[in-house]
Amino acid sequence: MASWDLWIDYHRRDGDGLTHGNVRNARPGVAIKPGQHVVVGNDEADPAVAEVVQLDDDGVVLVRVLPGSLDDNLHFVQAVPART
Repeated sequence: MASWDLWIDYHRRDGDGLTHGNVRNARPGVAIKPGQHVVVGNDEADPAVAEVVQLDDDGVVLVRVLPGSLDDNLHFVQAVPART
């Protein structure tokens, strides 16, 4: 089973191509900040790397999911913990 830093629903994309999530769906211990790259995913889709574009005061997170596989983009994520 894959793990991710932030659970997202890949279908919650807006007209600008940004996927909407919520900071309450972040893995414990992960601080979500604009400009960082995180691993995103859910139980029904493969994990991917995304750039955090915006975090509002209500905890809504906007991310830009990078094209390509997790392995192709994992180098963008700093201090990646072990994943199973």
